[in-house]
Amino acid sequence: MISILPASEEERRALSEQAGFAGPVECLVASDGRKRLGSVLYRSRGEVMELLAAQAEDPRLLDGLLRAALNAALSAGARTAWCGQEPLFPALRVLGFSEPEEGRSAAMQADISGIFARGCPSRGKAGENRNE
Repeated sequence: MISILPASEEERRALSEQAGFAGPVECLVASDGRKRLGSVLYRSRGEVMELLAAQAEDPRLLDGLLRAALNAALSAGARTAWCGQEPLFPALRVLGFSEPEEGRSAAMQADISGIFARGCPSRGKAGENRNE
């Protein structure tokens, strides 16, 4: 059975260092038994959450990891999420993040409550969003 849980301190530290992030970083890991299937790194500062990195081979699992991180940040008081990591932009578009404003920011952002109010998109083939 697949689970998404907070990483152990050792695993959080290793994944954070591997991704090149220092300082306080939160980490959730998706696993099936002892096999790691994906992870997400993020920071929450007050009402703002920053998605730092996420990876999973299955786009549905990546979606689940991102939603789990957003939910954890929302529960901790964050209202807004942003991400400047372009490799994550396709997955963030599906979630409802707004595009970066040309000339102003290279980051996508979203109201976290708005993401959850929107629900999950209908999907055809893995990763195909039928609502767009």
